[in-house]
Amino acid sequence: MKRTFSFLAVFIGLISLIVAAELKLDVKEHVLSNGMKILMIAMPGVPRTVCHIYYKVGSINEHPGITGIAHVHEHMMFKGTKITGVTDFEADDAINGKINELMDKIYREKFWKADGGDKEKIAEWQKEVDTLIQQQKKYIVKDELWELYMKNGGTGLNASTSNEVTGYYVTLPSNKIELQMLLESDRMQSAYFREFYSEKDVVMEERRLSENRPGFLFDEQVNAAFYSASPYHWVVLGWMDDLKKFTAEDMRAFHDRYYVPNNAVAIYVGDINPENIISLAEKYFGRIPKGPDVEPIRTYEPEQYSEKRLYGEGPAPTSIQMMFHTPPDGYPDRAALAVLADVLGSGGGRFFMRGGMGGGTGRLYKALVKEKQLAVNVSAMSRPQWYVGLFRFSATPRIDKGVQPEVLEKEIWAEVEKIKKDGVTEEEIEKAKNRSEAMFLRSLQSPMGLAMQVGQAELHRGWKAFVTDLEDIKKVTNEDVKRVAAKYFVKNNSLTAIYTRKMGR
Repeated sequence: MKRTFSFLAVFIGLISLIVAAELKLDVKEHVLSNGMKILMIAMPGVPRTVCHIYYKVGSINEHPGITGIAHVHEHMMFKGTKITGVTDFEADDAINGKINELMDKIYREKFWKADGGDKEKIAEWQKEVDTLIQQQKKYIVKDELWELYMKNGGTGLNASTSNEVTGYYVTLPSNKIELQMLLESDRMQSAYFREFYSEKDVVMEERRLSENRPGFLFDEQVNAAFYSASPYHWVVLGWMDDLKKFTAEDMRAFHDRYYVPNNAVAIYVGDINPENIISLAEKYFGRIPKGPDVEPIRTYEPEQYSEKRLYGEGPAPTSIQMMFHTPPDGYPDRAALAVLADVLGSGGGRFFMRGGMGGGTGRLYKALVKEKQLAVNVSAMSRPQWYVGLFRFSATPRIDKGVQPEVLEKEIWAEVEKIKKDGVTEEEIEKAKNRSEAMFLRSLQSPMGLAMQVGQAELHRGWKAFVTDLEDIKKVTNEDVKRVAAKYFVKNNSLTAIYTRKMGR
């Protein structure tokens, strides 16, 4: 624990220097000949290093038929390669090939035929698959990647998939960075998708558990209705039909297209020697051939033109959501929208450019929760994603007082109309700006937080953008707030979703 506190003390000192230097981070960059970017932030002190690798791929890079594949791929990257996770690759590969051939027959029979195919054939092939899976187990080394990292002092081994980014994380002693580069370059170049179909079953069970969570299916339909055309239309888990039907061949094609060095950024934060990092990166990641250029998504969200409303019921608490389309990350107006979300929702806890959530000092909380006692909670959030933006109001009515969601809807619209006309006070704007700066600094108060902010920002607009975003916040005026409220908070740009609690379903 003493070593950890020492590390944090050094880091907090670094943050103070960042503020004093107008937020100029000392990030060293190196680009390999294959297009992979290496970012380094040296922090002398405790000899540990946060090692992250980010790929510019997520659920928005899927298409109907393979939705959910990015998330399944994240799982599969822990199943080993040609040299990890297996004792005899040739024997394992032979069995895996037979499994894939049989599963292809099963899928064609089961999913390509309108009547579901010949059930006896499917059962016979599945029996063969089950036998092969049992034979394959003797060659598989479970969790070898985890074991290799942990035996070498690794902590925080994890991964995540979002709409736009997939990341892999580990923190290691600084003298073990070479191990991370060996293993991660191996996963990039030689990922081997053994146990694909059984792992897909695990993800489908994860989907089923989510479906059993009150309100999940309604929220999924709300998301699909709001994003009518862009690939934000589906959630990261994907549609169940697609999870059932995409194949190991689909997975291989997805990997080869997106998990290439020119679509990746690696970042190292800690007690490092940048020259050593560069040398190791050249040795391990530099040997991987450049992949095809990755095209941005083609379909953006079209103008809505008409108001949307959805109604649902079930066991979750009664609630209302009011959603509005806003510009993507990096576009003008995002800063003013962030300030507005903070003024209305206050006390966010999300990264500052995604301003506001719930809180005891926001306008809506004061009006609807404290003064009028119409709501249990209320929040406002601005979320500028890479290709689309979202501004959302969420509220839970006081059902114990007979308050219906439509009452809160009218109250929120009334507050919005006030802002369109009069804007907000200078004090509110100043507080929002101060909270934004405080949240920004808090987001950097750990080596992991710093690695995440810098690494993910680099994939989209470059890591310097998230520093200049703070300067944009500081420039927001009351006229900006009034303008964006009038521009985006209109009925034809909105979706209102009302959910009513009904038990016994």
